[in-house]
Amino acid sequence: MIPTDHNTRCHRVPSPKETLCKSAGFDNHEHILLTAARLYFQSFAEPHSQSWMQALSLTQVHFGQFDGPIIAIRLLTALQAMRCTRRSIFGFNAPQCATCSKVLTEHERRFMTAIQSVRRGQNSVAQLEIMLLCEGNETEHVLAAFIDLSCVLACAIPVAVHDTSRHAQTGLSQSPS
Repeated sequence: MIPTDHNTRCHRVPSPKETLCKSAGFDNHEHILLTAARLYFQSFAEPHSQSWMQALSLTQVHFGQFDGPIIAIRLLTALQAMRCTRRSIFGFNAPQCATCSKVLTEHERRFMTAIQSVRRGQNSVAQLEIMLLCEGNETEHVLAAFIDLSCVLACAIPVAVHDTSRHAQTGLSQSPS
């Protein structure tokens, strides 16, 4: 059993197939992608929440004004490719819940393992995870979307290490935080 915080508002009990995010081996960028994906899923489940705007803001803050929106769109494209191929509901945890957001559902774990695997050049592992996520349906376009996401991630520079030369080349300046 996975230990959870004693949150008086959330009484969720993790299932045996779920794992703690902190034990998943995600880097900071992958944690951001997971949160953004959860925000997209929340927007799909509850359109009135407009959580997709938070996903866009999150990626822009973390990856910068140039790379952030591109990464947000590539992430959405990968999610949509997977969603269109799956037949059943994708289980996700609420990104705003302090307890739930610390736990990975089986589907989130597979999704993030596929992203990690593509980023590390382990496409056979990614293909297996994507096949399971897509429930044995066609996966070629889904893998292509994950590879596209991985490519833009490889080129992205987190805001914390942006240098002014990149902004100088575009004639823009970055305002101090």
